Amino acid sequence: MLKALVSVTGRRNRGILTVVACVAIFVLCSGHSQTLRAQQTSDTSVSKASLIAALQNWAALEINVEPLAIEVLADDPRLVVKPCDSEYRFSFPFSNQNTISASCDTPAWRLNLRVRVIEKKPGFVFVADYPAGKIIDQNDLEESLVEIDAFESLETDDIVGRALSTAVRAGQRVRGSLLAETITQYRVLLDIDEGSIINSEAIEAIETRFRNIPLGSRLSQSDIEGAKAAEYITRGTVLSRSNLLIPQPAVFTTSLVARGSLLSREVARELIHFGELPRDTIESLDDL
Repeated sequence: MLKALVSVTGRRNRGILTVVACVAIFVLCSGHSQTLRAQQTSDTSVSKASLIAALQNWAALEINVEPLAIEVLADDPRLVVKPCDSEYRFSFPFSNQNTISASCDTPAWRLNLRVRVIEKKPGFVFVADYPAGKIIDQNDLEESLVEIDAFESLETDDIVGRALSTAVRAGQRVRGSLLAETITQYRVLLDIDEGSIINSEAIEAIETRFRNIPLGSRLSQSDIEGAKAAEYITRGTVLSRSNLLIPQPAVFTTSLVARGSLLSREVARELIHFGELPRDTIESLDDL
């Protein structure tokens, strides 16, 4: 009886061990399978990105446009791009430039991809992230090729001096919908003598319709605060650049320098100048 019981118990333990072993193998295999699938997905994404970049560069040379003007219509998740250990080969398989044939020698495969040439023109993008309410000046903009929009064409005068109606990101295209319909101007709250320094307590912000303000009259609060009055300014005056001498850094010589001599820090220093400066003014000793 005891011998039979030991035999049954032994078989039961062996059965339990077998089940545990199978479960362990399943878990290990399952984990390995998930890791393998993740790796395959990653490899596919890298291969796809590499192919698209190479295709854009090739098509740009063939069509004589910028690479970013070539849009590759490859968003379908079912599209699988295999790795290529040799150079890609490209061609236009049909009589138009709407389809590009991509092929690889090692391993051998071929793929036809539809493309679209995005027509672009010179436009503007923001050079940095800016919050809503910021007044845009020329230094906040950078020329860039942007997609042609039949409903919108902005020039510098349409942008500079206007406030942002929403926050923007660096590199984002400048659009009219991002700009406020009004422009902020500043009105004097008290009489200001010529030559006096203007501070924030002497002015108030007012909103004026954008189209009524000439570009040369647009000012930001930072332009005004710390500037000198170029003339006697009466209370209620809406400030323009003609009213102000705006401070700007410039390098001045401290002694007579003979023509043709080299300028150095020994004979120059940085000072704040109020008013306009020549375009070729040296602003910092670091530029000497």
